[in-house]
Amino acid sequence: MLDLVERDVSVAGRALALRVPRDLEALFTEEAFARDEFVPYWAELWPSALALAEVLAGRGPGTRTLEIGCGLGVPSLVAALAGQRVTAADWSPDAVAVLRDNAAANGADLTVTEWSWTADPAPLAPPFDLVVAADVLYERRDVEPILDVLPALVAPGGEAWVADPGRLPAPEFLERAARAWTVGRLPHGGPAGVTVHRLTRPA
Repeated sequence: MLDLVERDVSVAGRALALRVPRDLEALFTEEAFARDEFVPYWAELWPSALALAEVLAGRGPGTRTLEIGCGLGVPSLVAALAGQRVTAADWSPDAVAVLRDNAAANGADLTVTEWSWTADPAPLAPPFDLVVAADVLYERRDVEPILDVLPALVAPGGEAWVADPGRLPAPEFLERAARAWTVGRLPHGGPAGVTVHRLTRPA
């Protein structure tokens, strides 16, 4: 059982009541890291998630949106409350369980599912108008699988928004993405030091 505490978060003009893990270090075990190189990134509310949520709040209702590596899923909650049709996906079953509870507590109607970007995307029922991710470029090994799966997830003419605080793998990700996508940036009112990269797929 996860030890959770209540946390009030204000983002994009909305007040969210979230239950989050009390102690992040308690989620890390040497056994899990040795087996799967598991690090509980999902349990942290990253500044990138807040920046991404600010941008998503302005997206029109009805947009079919997917958040990958959603973690606590604050961007997904904000998007759903703004009227978007949201699917949130994370490989951690704990993240999925916590987000489902927080969605119900905040009256957000969204689909939450367990999925890894190295898995078959078909169960997500793509393509989506918009695919988003916040602070997912922790490791260089994540660059290739994310780039490989995005074309299957994003509809022609659709977009992918990736919020990043300047992690080391980000330049390689953007350089490789620019070979097949139009790459730009989106302004946001969230935390400083975060860039929301906009990847547009050719129609």
